[in-house]
Amino acid sequence: MSGCLSINLNLWKTSPVWLRPIIQLTHLMSMLGAAIGPQIAAPFVGHYDGFQDNDTDNVTVTVPVANEGFQPVQIAYLILAGLEIGMVIVCTMTFVWSSITSGHCNTVQDLLFKQHDEHDDFQVIPDGTDASSHVDGLRPKVKPCSRRGCILLTFIFLIFYLSAGRDVLLTGLLFTYLFEYLKWSVNASTLLSTTFQLVRFIAAIIVVPISRWISPTVLAIFDLAIMLLASVLMLLAVVVVEDGNVFTILGVIFTAVGDSNIVPTLITLVEETISVISPVMALFVTALGFGQVTIGPLAGISLHLSVWSFPMMLFALSIAALVLFVVYLIFLRWVRVKSSERDT
Repeated sequence: MSGCLSINLNLWKTSPVWLRPIIQLTHLMSMLGAAIGPQIAAPFVGHYDGFQDNDTDNVTVTVPVANEGFQPVQIAYLILAGLEIGMVIVCTMTFVWSSITSGHCNTVQDLLFKQHDEHDDFQVIPDGTDASSHVDGLRPKVKPCSRRGCILLTFIFLIFYLSAGRDVLLTGLLFTYLFEYLKWSVNASTLLSTTFQLVRFIAAIIVVPISRWISPTVLAIFDLAIMLLASVLMLLAVVVVEDGNVFTILGVIFTAVGDSNIVPTLITLVEETISVISPVMALFVTALGFGQVTIGPLAGISLHLSVWSFPMMLFALSIAALVLFVVYLIFLRWVRVKSSERDT
């Protein structure tokens, strides 16, 4: 993910307005894989072999016998690993050929820490519909390693961290929450889980063209606000027993809409102030991985304590992300004021 997004930033040396849909489209492909992945893996996983006992709430599942060869799910992982290794080989050969023919990025240091050269050919596409060109004009970008750059990147790192925790809840634990704790049927639980992925994918498709005209600040505010509303609806679902399922469905759908573009939107927002070079992009992807590793087990353990833990964690993550983003915007405005005062 980090490499693909960084490559797009280097290839499409154009105005920030045209870069927004490009980054959105790149991230869209990962959501397409998440949406169709369960259906591709279904033949390897097999069917549900257990049964639900309403009296004891026990589930009986067929346990595979040891030493009977590879299980179907293991074969699926081996095929996936083989495809990834093949993609690594293709990317490596392409990189080597490009380096030999162009003479650029001859060392690892050049690859990771190459800044924008003044002699690089930037194709700036003028656009009269870009509001930022009329209001903000051309601003000098903040260096990532400067004090102000580190503070701004810290806020975005934390927001990415919280976003990863929300993804763990809604991609890894949503079925468990619906089936084990809300007592939904298997079909209903899997249907809503699949609906979440499909809605997120469809919403991301819609955002690709409209991000051309809507600023990433507006998109990020909308995403965080609608995800906060979704967490409130899922809390109401636990309180309101009669119509609780409706609130749960609405909460999951609203979260899918907000979560569909928050990551690429934040990347394009940072790009307006700080050049998102490869180490910066790697920092963002690291935040996502770190959030999945730390918040995932915590969310799983908390589910054993109370059914409230799932919507409460969504609510806490949404509130924290919204507060961090507001503080980021305030500090960003202060940085721009100081930069303009220094220039004058």
